[in-house]
Amino acid sequence: MRILIVDDELVSREKLRKIMSAFGQCILAENGKDAMRIASSQNPPDLILMDILMPGMDGYEVCKKLKAKRKTSDIPLIFISGKSEEGDESKGFELGAVDYIRKPFNPSIVKARVRTHLELKKYRDRLEELVDERTLELNDATKNMQAEMIERKYAEDALEAEKFKLKEYFENLPILAYKVTIDGKIADCNNVVIKTLGFASKNDLIGKPFFSTLHTLDTQEKAKRLFEIWKQKKKIKNEELRIATRKGGILDVLLNMDTIFDKDGIPIHGLSTHLDVTELKRADEKQKSLENQLHRAQKMESLGIMAGGIAHDLNNILSGIVSYPELLLMDIPMDSPLRKPIETIRSSGIKAVDVVADLLTITRGVAIGKDVLNLNNLVTEYLGSAEHQILERANPFVKFKTELESGLLNTRGSETHVRKTLLNLVFNATEAIEESGTVSISAENRYLDEPLKGYEDVRQGEYAVLRIADDGCGISQKDLERIFEPFYTKKVMNRSGTGLGLAVVWNTVQDHNGYINVNSNENGTAFELYFPATRQELLVREATASLEDYLGRGETVLVVDDEERQREIATKMLAKLGYNAEAVSSGEEATTYVKERSVDLILLDMVMPKGINGRETYEEIIKIRHGQKAVIASGYAKTREVQIAQELGAGEYIKKPYTLEKLGIALKKELEK
Repeated sequence: MRILIVDDELVSREKLRKIMSAFGQCILAENGKDAMRIASSQNPPDLILMDILMPGMDGYEVCKKLKAKRKTSDIPLIFISGKSEEGDESKGFELGAVDYIRKPFNPSIVKARVRTHLELKKYRDRLEELVDERTLELNDATKNMQAEMIERKYAEDALEAEKFKLKEYFENLPILAYKVTIDGKIADCNNVVIKTLGFASKNDLIGKPFFSTLHTLDTQEKAKRLFEIWKQKKKIKNEELRIATRKGGILDVLLNMDTIFDKDGIPIHGLSTHLDVTELKRADEKQKSLENQLHRAQKMESLGIMAGGIAHDLNNILSGIVSYPELLLMDIPMDSPLRKPIETIRSSGIKAVDVVADLLTITRGVAIGKDVLNLNNLVTEYLGSAEHQILERANPFVKFKTELESGLLNTRGSETHVRKTLLNLVFNATEAIEESGTVSISAENRYLDEPLKGYEDVRQGEYAVLRIADDGCGISQKDLERIFEPFYTKKVMNRSGTGLGLAVVWNTVQDHNGYINVNSNENGTAFELYFPATRQELLVREATASLEDYLGRGETVLVVDDEERQREIATKMLAKLGYNAEAVSSGEEATTYVKERSVDLILLDMVMPKGINGRETYEEIIKIRHGQKAVIASGYAKTREVQIAQELGAGEYIKKPYTLEKLGIALKKELEK
């Protein structure tokens, strides 16, 4: 087969050439003039794939000229174009095109459509050859009466043979084919119809109205409309239908229908074909779904990277607001009038740190520490917390109901992040109730062995499921697809809070290798969070340490940080904790320092953009002081760089801003190793 590809863009021509190479020889043309020349040559193409928008002579004009020429009028022409304005497709068919494919296109669909039109051309060419042969035979039969009688008998026999051949072609077409009477009844159908739709025999269909026996899943009005179109135009082109088989299966088909006329131009019957595009359409839908998921993941990743950078800078800024008040409170009397304002400053700073923690949570790909925990314990502790008591007092019209399965399996996770997830979902559920209602909190064991909505694949196994449901007004389908985007619920849905709550939920579940299933309608919303279960036992919690437990004994600590304010805060807090603190502003200075004198421990900032970072600094230091003890600090969440430094021998990781307790415990633990 020879296929002519006409497109003024080289990339499009080459892409189509690769797709069409499976059918035979591909001839390329970059404009309408070349297309006309090739099509009119002694060896014309079997099919033409043509773009519409081209310089000079556009696709419509080329098509019109080709169809006006006897030699080229029968060459099947398929428009393949990015034009999507209303009427573009119908104009193409009016000019004589056999199909219209929109860019960007699915290679599988292009192949399927080209294959179909090549097959139809082959059958049409064969029919024309048979007609030519028959015409020649009839002309010869007129030479004389005796010869006419002999030739007539021969012609009759030949005609019967050709009818048999045509019947064979009809029966063996690889698509559903129907012969329809002028009044719209089925006169015949091929075996593919019987086999595909599940009929016992042709008798189940012959004589019945064609358009009302399609078993269409569309309305009867559509069937009536198609019949009227065929009666008026005598042709139907690529009408999409969803039809049902006798066994309950569903097929997506393209309906085409032509009318056969006698020599006087009177319609004899119709010929209809159904091209089964079910698998192609499912593949196209799946591809679109995967593209949407990829787009959503990329968007969340971009937002996460931005949030991580902002969080790092904010943590450094907040260090002074959180750390200095703590130092001041240690030095002023309990009855000082300054105490309450300073405590308010510190409390506000801690709340701001919580918001920064939310930003860090939506930085996908971060490593978070995970311990064995039980969802029942987290729910029980939350219900007794000050946050929940404040929520209950603010919403006296809302009832909170719990249903916790005894024997709930444990899971491995970050208690801080899972607890924040629970708090966010309960807060949102409460806010969704406008007058009075109920928020249900439940936890149960489940075994997953089939996909969940929104996930192509799930890991089979045991899960601990946390479910938070409300009987509020529900979430619209439009909003449901975007609720996990940062700030969407605040800016678009006008919800209170920071707009980060559901983004924190989504990222926390992803970091725990879990799944989220959301169902919502006018009767309320339910969030189901699937956390992989573990058979490991819960760890015994350590008792809260007092200040005396983590005071130093005059050990020397070298602070390495590129920000002057961070160095000042750290050295003052270390002095309060009983350490002898020294400070340098870069990794290079730290390396020089330890060459000249030893230190008991290094408090090492991980992110120092102007020189070598914390991990590189530690690598150089242990070459000089093998086994040097170090505690790592950063305004970012724990990253791979931190893990590498710890694998080299560094100890605890603490996240800025510093607090006396957090800093004191980390240093004490490392020094006692």
